[in-house]
Amino acid sequence: MDSLRAALDLIRFNRPIGTYLLFLPGLWGLLAAWNGSPPVSLFAVFFLGAFFMRSAGCAINDILDRHIDARVSRTRNRPIPSGRISVRGALAVFVLCSFLAASLLLFLRPLTIVVAIVGFGTALVYPLMKRFLPIPQIFMGIPFGMTAPIMAWTEGKGIIGWTGVAIGLAGLFWATAYDLVYAISDREDDIRTGVRSGAVTFGRHLWIAVFLFGTSSALFLLSAGASLGLDHFFSWSVGIFFLLILYQAIRIRIGLDPHQAQRYFRAHTWIGLVIAIGFWGAFPIFA
Repeated sequence: MDSLRAALDLIRFNRPIGTYLLFLPGLWGLLAAWNGSPPVSLFAVFFLGAFFMRSAGCAINDILDRHIDARVSRTRNRPIPSGRISVRGALAVFVLCSFLAASLLLFLRPLTIVVAIVGFGTALVYPLMKRFLPIPQIFMGIPFGMTAPIMAWTEGKGIIGWTGVAIGLAGLFWATAYDLVYAISDREDDIRTGVRSGAVTFGRHLWIAVFLFGTSSALFLLSAGASLGLDHFFSWSVGIFFLLILYQAIRIRIGLDPHQAQRYFRAHTWIGLVIAIGFWGAFPIFA
């Protein structure tokens, strides 16, 4: 029972926010590709894929970051640094979750599978980017914000078209923005341990970075909506999305403590849902 509890803690089972944030850009793509009404079976495949991929990502992240996590107050009680699960046990969890995610690909087109494999590869190396890149959050946006919507579009249309890429870029920049908000919680520990982070790189200008990444996401969403011929309902949803991120940027400029940063990060579930509602409601069949 203790081993099971440690494994569930490893994949953050009791904190599903990461699964929701990974799933939402995929949901954008599904709604766009199927005119607001994707098959329920694909909804299930993409949600389960988000859960298993996020779980695998947490496991490999904790394996690669175990020495750093032991030195950071927020993470030192995670299963690996606390000794509740061994590296070998964590690796077994990673392999199992990766296998379950891969099994879902059997239901998808070959081109969609290729996109998924590329995304999985970037997810594997993302934890290492914190050693090299000054803004690793941008790289994180590839597997966790960009891959799923392009997969969804490809699955629906059979090609990688501009609309799918635009939604993917919107997901990438949105993921970058919310992960920069999340990074505020670890900024002091990142400085002390030498871990690279956009929150450290941008410093007091972090609010500008969040604003610009959020703005970029909104612009790509508007481009996708224009290519689909969506009505003003979608534009209004993007406007709300933009204003919510602008508000967060202003609050960051004023100052956020780590607990407030976590709360603003979790709020992105609702911010992403605004866009999903926009896609769902903007197609003529629902207008």
